[in-house]
Amino acid sequence: MNIRDIILITAGVALIATACKTEYTTYNGDSYIMFSAESHDIGILDSEEWFSIPITATRTANHDRTIGVEVVAERSNAIEGLHYTLETNTLRIPAGELNTSLRIKGNPENISLTDSLGVALRLVIDKENIWDTYGTDTEIRLHKCCPTDIDMFTGYAKLTSSWIMQYMGADARLVTTHRSEENTNTIVVKDMFYDGYDISLELHTDDRLNPTVEMPTQTIGTTGEAFGTIYGNGELEMMTPTGYTSYYSSCERFLVLYTTMFVDGVGTVGTYVNIFEWISEDEAERILREGF
Repeated sequence: MNIRDIILITAGVALIATACKTEYTTYNGDSYIMFSAESHDIGILDSEEWFSIPITATRTANHDRTIGVEVVAERSNAIEGLHYTLETNTLRIPAGELNTSLRIKGNPENISLTDSLGVALRLVIDKENIWDTYGTDTEIRLHKCCPTDIDMFTGYAKLTSSWIMQYMGADARLVTTHRSEENTNTIVVKDMFYDGYDISLELHTDDRLNPTVEMPTQTIGTTGEAFGTIYGNGELEMMTPTGYTSYYSSCERFLVLYTTMFVDGVGTVGTYVNIFEWISEDEAERILREGF
């Protein structure tokens, strides 16, 4: 549970609106100190960025409060000094305040993409400040991330697609991609399935732990070319399916795109997965010579 929810529950803040006045009920219980959440995921781009792990008290005090932080070794596989660094093991909540935070940074040079690393931390505080319901521990999971540069997703790419396998008689297709001239963070896949039909994909970079791809509904070809006959208006279209999230990896230069194919006024053909893997020009030339 997030600390915001805890405070709302434990503080019992109730706003009672009347025609004449507003009344407030404030928390008058015991003074507890805890981490704001039971776990945290941090995406590490470099070794200089600090991440703040909030710590909250349920009541203020008229004096500074000192808090210790220790590593719970038996529940940690990340190594301090190798995979991460804590700024300090001693924190202070100033008099009259409710909050402080622990700062931690990671070392991506010593973390691989396949690692599953975490460190369990415990607050060292007086027993009377421990709320049994929420305890004193939190787990921090370390994830290596890479900066997103749109140019990383331009050039030659190998496209493996269940659509290609089912309807085009092949396992994969060599495509080229380039930056959109109109839209930031958008790439254009030239002739994704059929010649003359380019597809635009927007890469969202706001959440480094969950980079996603957004695709507007677009025409990808003709029904005649895809199925050998004309259906509806003759256009085969592609849209984002409900319940699927398309995503990409800057570290590994691949993109997974889920698509639903349909013909307007006729119906849905199906939902397909498409995987782009960006490759070198030398590898592309080899494929052009020898095939997949």
